[in-house]
Amino acid sequence: MSRIRSLVLALALIGPACADALEGVGDLSRSVVHGDESTTTTTTQPVEGPDLRLSPITDVAWSNDGIEATTASLDVDTLLQAVWLRGDGISPFVQSSRHEIARALPGIEFPQLAPEVISHISSQLVFDPATGVLDVSTAAAFGFWSAEPYTAPRVEAQLAVLRVGLLTFEEEETEGEIFTFAVSDGRELAWNDGDYVYQLFCRTGVAEEACFAMAEATRPLSILVTS
Repeated sequence: MSRIRSLVLALALIGPACADALEGVGDLSRSVVHGDESTTTTTTQPVEGPDLRLSPITDVAWSNDGIEATTASLDVDTLLQAVWLRGDGISPFVQSSRHEIARALPGIEFPQLAPEVISHISSQLVFDPATGVLDVSTAAAFGFWSAEPYTAPRVEAQLAVLRVGLLTFEEEETEGEIFTFAVSDGRELAWNDGDYVYQLFCRTGVAEEACFAMAEATRPLSILVTS
């Protein structure tokens, strides 16, 4: 996809950008993947060093793909209910397979390139805890990890995060543009495509050009499910 770059972000996107770009991503239902493993704390500094090169995500492991066995035959509404009940009913982030996300959000796209050190992708559907339906601002979230998710501190191993929200009428006018701005520990890109709003956080150490290349190399997630 060819898009125009801009250094100015629409006001509708500034609010979410001020929050921690990684907040909540991967925190819910961690027991589905790694039992009762506790979160590691560290004073390690963010990723530094030369710009990270990109490679196709063909051989990257999707950490939650084994979850879909119980929901593959369900209709979308029942699937979403089953995923929500998988969580604790409090945190909005629920671990979900790429198959579940592709069915829940038809037409959602995903980068075909990632830093070459990425070995795992975590994936979640995100809900409004008050209603149990998908959250409008962030309906799905993906983490790009250089190690098995949650076995190393995020500041070391989670090099990028993709959040996908539902497009609103006010945001339709900006389709075709990528907005970029600096955030704590890195850079965030935002763009609209189809029915969705995409926000890609790249940690310090991932080159801005590499981050743009990820955003510009997206394809339907449904293709990755069947490949």
